[in-house]
Amino acid sequence: MVVLNLPLVLSKGETRNYTRPVPVDEILAKPSSRLKFVNRRFWTIFDSAAMDRSKEVLIIGGGISGLGMAVQLKRLLGHDNFTIYEKSDNVGGTWWHNRYPACACDIPSHFYSYSFALKHDWTTMFPGRDELHAYFFSVAERFNILPHCHFNAVCTSMTWDNARSLWVVTFEDTKSGEIFIREAPVVVSAIGTLDRPAIPSIDGADSFKGETFHSAEWNDNFKPNGKQVTVVGNGASATQFVPELVKSVGPKGKVTQHVRSSHWWTKRGNPTYSEPFKFALKYLPLAARLYRVILAWQLESTFYSFHMNSKGAAMRQKIRDATYSYIESEAPAKYRDILKPDYEPGCKRRVNTATYLKCLHSPQMMLTKDAIIKIGPDYVETKEGKQHPADAIIYATGFQTQKWLFPMKIKGIGGKDLHDQWDASGGAEAYKGTVVTGFPNFFILYGPNAATGQHSVIFHSECQINYSCRLLRPVLRDGADSIMVKREAQNRDLSWVHNKLQRLVFNSGCQSWWMDPVSKKNTFIYPDPMYKYWLRTIFPRWSDFDLRQTAQSRKRYLVLGCFAAIGLIGCSAVGAQEAVQLIDEASSWLSLQTGWQLGSLFRCIS
Repeated sequence: MVVLNLPLVLSKGETRNYTRPVPVDEILAKPSSRLKFVNRRFWTIFDSAAMDRSKEVLIIGGGISGLGMAVQLKRLLGHDNFTIYEKSDNVGGTWWHNRYPACACDIPSHFYSYSFALKHDWTTMFPGRDELHAYFFSVAERFNILPHCHFNAVCTSMTWDNARSLWVVTFEDTKSGEIFIREAPVVVSAIGTLDRPAIPSIDGADSFKGETFHSAEWNDNFKPNGKQVTVVGNGASATQFVPELVKSVGPKGKVTQHVRSSHWWTKRGNPTYSEPFKFALKYLPLAARLYRVILAWQLESTFYSFHMNSKGAAMRQKIRDATYSYIESEAPAKYRDILKPDYEPGCKRRVNTATYLKCLHSPQMMLTKDAIIKIGPDYVETKEGKQHPADAIIYATGFQTQKWLFPMKIKGIGGKDLHDQWDASGGAEAYKGTVVTGFPNFFILYGPNAATGQHSVIFHSECQINYSCRLLRPVLRDGADSIMVKREAQNRDLSWVHNKLQRLVFNSGCQSWWMDPVSKKNTFIYPDPMYKYWLRTIFPRWSDFDLRQTAQSRKRYLVLGCFAAIGLIGCSAVGAQEAVQLIDEASSWLSLQTGWQLGSLFRCIS
């Protein structure tokens, strides 16, 4: 393996070099000392795990899902031949890119973390950006992921070579502009959809002489004091940074916020965790796990309000009453009509805040629904013909969420273009949000109809990651060339998804970034509680997949079948546990012939 020196930007002006080591088998359990009679050199002739660890996995994106995939390849499969290609100069994704004032998570921290990397000392229930990024960076260090990272590289295209069962992947260096190509049998997309800012096209925008940027690309050198600041949009990001902006403009400055729609606001504080509580989570057996279960159930319980039935309507009425009461008690009377939403609660993700409505009382703050139609050198002009002076324009207008996997050009079997296939079907789609027919050995994390409207993105990402690892086992450890979902299986899964979505509030008609703007198809939301998604991804339905095998692997199964039989006969001689261990190894090779159920059974028993 090539040894690489990789610079990693930790913070402004600070770098650290990591050297990629030769992969070692640190994760796999050592063979039992009572099985030393087995000639290990002879065994490795048939050891597909040893042979197929040469297969590299390319992970595109070093955010939450990309890091999780890398860790689980090591933990679940003992596979450390992978590379993460990340477009920026650090890991962490959302929590590295976003750095606007008061940037924070809206899911409880103890559930907004990996199940395999618990953190017992979160400072608050809803931590800020710096603490979150520090956590994800620590996970990368703990599991030795950083040496596998290639930074400042963006994927531009992928083409499947069916004859060689390889993806030919093209990258561009974001600093030098150099184009380079990598080949690998497996590619995992972990780029998400909240990485491409959406900036509206407004007449005259190029003539503006002041500062302008999107909230996801915050200018760290921006000084708002004394300035007339125009904010476009009022989603979750704006709700966090606008109160800070109002405090920063000073008595001579002003913030004018132009909004399109309203939200279902939820009043939410941010309690600090006490030292005794942290101590209990760290040292009391299962305390941290139990707390995660409680948080998960609290989030899951809100899903039933999304059903378009009498029970769901009653729950939504409580949400409606709570939001209206919050607006009446906290917001200025002149803005209450603007703030009250006119669509069903849950149709869009609710927005949590404890500071936004209060900041509207400031004389330095103005809220309006009057849309901007023109931008001048130092002003914005609205639909009602008013001109507002502007020294800076900040766009909080969300992301290009329906441009799935852009800017990549992806071609599968027979040169079929993935985006053409999706356009023809009315939007992005994938089997269980993870794999697409016609595109072997390609996995999408945070894929179509795998997301949640109320839950932790990390939980559902882990479900997808673990599911992908189970599907990859035949390829990375059992000698298969490729795995691909069957078209009929994908169609059946998608039919269930979209039929069920029709009975949920997500499809009730509001303007949401979950919907394809052309077909009006919901391409984001999974139509069930997340625990059900978890249950459906524990055991793959192997009859839904086509496995392509090598001739060499087929011959190996005959030999290893004999080893499995010998293991059963030898139970009394070498002990049951050692025999099960031997059978477990043999069963992994037999998996392609038996749908892996045999291997799974032995693993559950042991």
